[in-house]
Amino acid sequence: MRSRKVKSQIIMASVILLMVMMTPVQARQLMSVEYMDSAYSAYPYVRFVEDGDKLSMSDEDFFNIAGKVVFPVSQYRLNPSDPFLRELDQVVLPGINRDSLQLIQMIIRGAASPEGPTQVNEKLGTKRAEALFDYVKSRLSFPVRDDKFKFDVDIEDYSTLCLLMKRADDPDYDYVKSLVDRCQANGQMAKVKRELQTARKGQLWRRLLKDYFPDLRAARIVLVFRHYVPEEPEPVVIEEEPVLEPVVVPVIPETETLAIDTVVTPIEVPVVVTEPEWLPRREVLSVKTNLLFYGVYMPSGYDRWCPIPNVAVEYYPKKGHFTFGGSFDFPWWQDYAAHKYFQIRNYQLEARYYLRSGDIDSNPPGEGPAFRGLYLQGYAHGGLFGICFDANRGWVGEGFGAGVGAGYVMGLSRKGHWRLELGLQVGFFHCKYDPYQYENPVDPNYRDGLYYYKWTQSPSLFKKRQYRYTWLGPTRVGVTLTYDLLYRRINKKGVSFKHSEKR
Repeated sequence: MRSRKVKSQIIMASVILLMVMMTPVQARQLMSVEYMDSAYSAYPYVRFVEDGDKLSMSDEDFFNIAGKVVFPVSQYRLNPSDPFLRELDQVVLPGINRDSLQLIQMIIRGAASPEGPTQVNEKLGTKRAEALFDYVKSRLSFPVRDDKFKFDVDIEDYSTLCLLMKRADDPDYDYVKSLVDRCQANGQMAKVKRELQTARKGQLWRRLLKDYFPDLRAARIVLVFRHYVPEEPEPVVIEEEPVLEPVVVPVIPETETLAIDTVVTPIEVPVVVTEPEWLPRREVLSVKTNLLFYGVYMPSGYDRWCPIPNVAVEYYPKKGHFTFGGSFDFPWWQDYAAHKYFQIRNYQLEARYYLRSGDIDSNPPGEGPAFRGLYLQGYAHGGLFGICFDANRGWVGEGFGAGVGAGYVMGLSRKGHWRLELGLQVGFFHCKYDPYQYENPVDPNYRDGLYYYKWTQSPSLFKKRQYRYTWLGPTRVGVTLTYDLLYRRINKKGVSFKHSEKR
């Protein structure tokens, strides 16, 4: 871009030097024709036509000269760091304002790649064209009339796809081109997508998705201006002002009043009803489960696989670093014949602090989860348990604990709805419990098929939960799979189960 700017400056300096040697009329003609063509020759999307003419071009001509902005998948917001937008903002549009060019037409085309639903692609292409138009319009020093602005939407840009394949000498070009032409002639464009998706068991579609579709997600623009030759101004003739006779104004006596009847007619203001927009949404509540818990194995006499079913939720505010959640672990395995039990109810509440802010302004929808990366955690939990290894070794009790943790969240899907968490918690757990056994511990000959606390003294002296145990160290290791369950509609109240990136 710097070389283009230097080239324009050299051309302008040469033109100014020539203007010194010309008459005023010749200089103005040079500035309006030769200068304009030369100064903007480095920017093919800026075109000039003679007065009264229109720029006519084919789809291929438009593709060759148009400036373009390429968007990420499912997105329509402009990225200010895009090279083409920087060129417009820093060089081209300031030059247009400086030279007071007369706009004849602004041609913009927005497009979407074919992989999404057709209705969504149409709205996405429209939003991309409107975004580029608003960007250019906001930086021009003169108003843009509606009749000067024209934009088209290539719902699923198969024409550009064929053009890209032709230029790449793609071996499947003839097949795709003939398919597009045939379906377009019969008004069956929906059939193009179906046949491309099934061709060669989907291999062709996957290759097109990788090699060509990213270039189709774009908005392209051509600016057309008029060659303006200013006319020689006509001399201004100053006429002498006529001498006016004095005008006598009658004096109205103070006793007289003027009666003025004023009739006010109400003006009806039409109410403009706009269609509702499809607004982007952000995650508000996720559901998750710890995958490691499903592979738990209990040794030391129990000798069994004991998966721990578990579920957790996490709530995401609109902004800030904190999120809040809770989890529930509920293994409830039992085998009466072998006297083996693994029964736990554990409830946990937690708060997380993500080092990366989750503000909506800095995390646009559709670009991955807002709250991701490294986080710190504080938690508290409590529950009850009943564990038995055999007829003589069983424990029942309740406990509570608290601690801190750390982890890392990463996106698994393109839009971030599926995530994977790696986490570790460290803290303490304190419980009160009693051991128990199968059958009466006082009289082994008395057999009733029940479980008893291990107590051989007087029953009147027995008190529940006489034993204590405290653990200090790691309390949980997690490899957690997360899915967004509820979504927040941005700039609008309410939540929804269905995600949408349309606006």
